Amino acid sequence: MKRLYHWPLDPAGRLVRLALGEKGEGFEVLESPPWSAHPDVSRLAHGAVAPALVEIGSEPRMYACGTRAICEHLEETSQGRALLPADPAARAEARRLWAWVEAACEEVTDTLLTERVMQWVRRDRHPDSARLRRGAHALRGRLTFLNGLLEVNGYLACRDLSLADLAAAAHLSAYDYFGDVEWNAVPELKDWYARIKSRPSFRPLLADRLEAVRPVAHYTDLDF
Repeated sequence: MKRLYHWPLDPAGRLVRLALGEKGEGFEVLESPPWSAHPDVSRLAHGAVAPALVEIGSEPRMYACGTRAICEHLEETSQGRALLPADPAARAEARRLWAWVEAACEEVTDTLLTERVMQWVRRDRHPDSARLRRGAHALRGRLTFLNGLLEVNGYLACRDLSLADLAAAAHLSAYDYFGDVEWNAVPELKDWYARIKSRPSFRPLLADRLEAVRPVAHYTDLDF
């Protein structure tokens, strides 16, 4: 049995959940928010952080921390559908774009998403408008780039779903919870997201809720 330590709105945890869902792997979840990590995580290894995936009852104990280690482990061991292409060139491209998504979205997550979340964590706190503007500007550039890729392939790295698509969907879904994605400006990306959003693996993400902060109206709409 697998156990995932994560926080529901963290894009990294969302990527792992999508990968597990696409692989058809059952798992239980324990929340480990960035500001108050679950004590089990620090016991796994020095410097371990969520998301962390643990095989319960395995001997020797099996665990993986971080999106790269977890998703590559699932690709190597799971009998579910492959999330990296069989063709070596396409596989390399999927890995390249997966890495690009995570690096390119880091600024957006650290400004826009973090500001939204911290406003929720500390209810008496006013948002930092400068950080929100900086994050929104960075997000627009990423959206334009992704939209251009989809005009060529239909998916990000090749003509089928890969970990690059799941990484992008994980990040965009977290930003979309607060209505920060300007979908009408990127029609190819919007159509792609509607397809990803309709997959069974995505349903648990659409059910996520922050206490006292409802998502935008179109968040769960499959035909938005």
